[in-house]
Amino acid sequence: MAKKINLFYVIADSSLTGAPRHLLSLVDYLDKKEFSISVILPQGPLADELTRRRINVFLVPMKSRSDISAVNAIKKLLVKYDPDILHVHGQRAGLIGRFAARNLPIKIVYTEHTRTSQFHLANSALDWAHIRAMRMLDKMTHVNIAVSQAVADFLVKNKITTPDKIEVIHNGISLTASKHIDQQALDLINQHGLKKQDVIIGTVGNLNIQKDTATLIKAMPRVINKLPKAKLVIVGSGPLKYRLQKLAQKLKISQNIIFTGAMKEVSSISQIFTAFVLTSRSEAFGICILEAMRSRVPVIATRVGGIPEIITNNHNGILVEAGDSKTIASSIIRLINDRKLQQKFIKAGEETVKNFSAHKMVRVTDKVYKNLLKKV
Repeated sequence: MAKKINLFYVIADSSLTGAPRHLLSLVDYLDKKEFSISVILPQGPLADELTRRRINVFLVPMKSRSDISAVNAIKKLLVKYDPDILHVHGQRAGLIGRFAARNLPIKIVYTEHTRTSQFHLANSALDWAHIRAMRMLDKMTHVNIAVSQAVADFLVKNKITTPDKIEVIHNGISLTASKHIDQQALDLINQHGLKKQDVIIGTVGNLNIQKDTATLIKAMPRVINKLPKAKLVIVGSGPLKYRLQKLAQKLKISQNIIFTGAMKEVSSISQIFTAFVLTSRSEAFGICILEAMRSRVPVIATRVGGIPEIITNNHNGILVEAGDSKTIASSIIRLINDRKLQQKFIKAGEETVKNFSAHKMVRVTDKVYKNLLKKV
């Protein structure tokens, strides 16, 4: 019997948002007869999900990119368990994990989940320093995985790596979603008196600058003026929550805005959305768009990052410019008032999702691992 490939993942985010859900798909669909899988991460919902799946979990807090104690803790684990491949996800884990693996005979894979040409840190000097650090870390990396062509283009344009070291592997999702509405979603629906026949605009994501939920809130007064019963359901948590709540109060639309906080199973609440809207300034891919399509919800999203690799304007959704609240409002009103357009997007969206399956994502990633070890 062939020896299993000893595969270790490192991720610094233990939520159940984009990159952690991507890692869960890898864990769920990789063949356990071929791979022995372990994950190093902080305590959190992702760690709980992995434990429930009986995956080897090592809890290591990663408080910053320069967390030396995390580097040392991970290095001890790598020396002890001697993995064949270390796959690091995201910039914090990417730095900590690769430093921990320095001088060890381990193949390193790095997945970039965030950066595109539109992504910039508020501090330009810090942004420059991050890009310089990414170039340095690439010297320790055997393969980079970009979750979209937009991410790959950023890595090459900024001389972080070279095209021959990049594999573009789009994020994927399970093609079958549970039609069961869980208790968390039921409680929310009952609390706010939401009904499927209501006009419910949904959005999902961390409440941070890059997601730019403020622009969507600014679009809502125009939407409510035409559709008085419209409600905006904002699923997610993050540093800007209080500021966004104050913005809704200032615009006098608080009664039409629902902040759900983080939800374990987003597909539960998305089943009652009339439309899904994503107003990101930067988006490496946009897995929540696929999840909305899978739930038969028509989509409006900004023309940034990897989103145009999913949406073709007026075919399977509407693309709008980032930061343009007026056009976003008019697009929402147009979509809500046009049932034929909704059905067109729903039908095309179901076909789109088939091109981005978790099975396909994992199959290509499996090939990357085996090629790296010369086990094709």
